[in-house]
Amino acid sequence: MQIRCVKIMTLAKVGKRGTVVIPSQERKRAEIQEGDYVEVTARESGLILIRKAPSLKEIQTKMAGKLPQWSELEGKADELLEKEA
Repeated sequence: MQIRCVKIMTLAKVGKRGTVVIPSQERKRAEIQEGDYVEVTARESGLILIRKAPSLKEIQTKMAGKLPQWSELEGKADELLEKEA
């Protein structure tokens, strides 16, 4: 027996100035809250993707320990400039 999963589409209306209200069930599913930023991408096919943009804190947490510290970089620019001269 084959089971099919059918996604019921949620409609949203475009208002004045292009505003679109994302339905609450879709906001909850995407974990989008008031004040969050979203990335909007339009495709030529007419498909518009709305994705929650990561917060600065989320980016800092994700990048923690992955970038060189200032103490490791200090003086490197001067060394490179001296080599160029």
